[in-house]
Amino acid sequence: EGILLTRDLVSEPANILTPEKFMERCYQLRELGVKVTVLDQSKMLKLGMGALLGVAQGSAAKPYAVVMEWKPRKHNNKCLALVGKGVCFDSGGINIKPSAGMGDMKYDKAGAATVVGAMHAIASREANAHVIGVVGLVENMPSGTAQRPSDVVVTMSGQTVEVGNTDAEGRLVLADIMHYVQTKYNITHMIDIATLTGAIVVALGETYAGLFSNAKTISDELVQIGENTGDDIKILESLKNV
Repeated sequence: EGILLTRDLVSEPANILTPEKFMERCYQLRELGVKVTVLDQSKMLKLGMGALLGVAQGSAAKPYAVVMEWKPRKHNNKCLALVGKGVCFDSGGINIKPSAGMGDMKYDKAGAATVVGAMHAIASREANAHVIGVVGLVENMPSGTAQRPSDVVVTMSGQTVEVGNTDAEGRLVLADIMHYVQTKYNITHMIDIATLTGAIVVALGETYAGLFSNAKTISDELVQIGENTGDDIKILESLKNV
């Protein structure tokens, strides 16, 4: 059921599954006992999520961040965070993508869809694990209000980012929601799921998902799980703790 939910969310076109409609689909997890909290544009503005809001400012569709928490009655103190990129459509913004293949950019919400599907599966089987799922839901569109190359945004962490290319929007969305979950919850591990770059497909084809990690044990476990299920993962680089 979790996999089918993920596939449905990934495949829906952008005129059907807007950030708002995606947010409403997340709300349905409450029926399974998942606590769902929504951060709308005004709340994100107060939190200082300038990077995520900068990506969204060119679209008529309002952005949302959704926090989904599964907390069973009995669990240990460990808390896992799943973070997903939810760009419901990615035109590239002012640095607009080539027209060929742009229709596939409805798939740029696949990371967020995977997090929602995972939370559905975790709650459905009443997993004995404390898990936080967070997704950032935006559209990246060109318009008179869109951010421009050379714009400078301030992230929730207080760091400034100069936008070199408006089609590098995923890392801006993720920067704010990753910082949010790190500061609001006592997490031990965080897994970020995103369609950040087509270069992964160039490197690994359609066979593997690429993995960058600074936690060897959990990354090795993910590789083994992928082998067991047929969802193969290739570790591209082990990063130092930073």
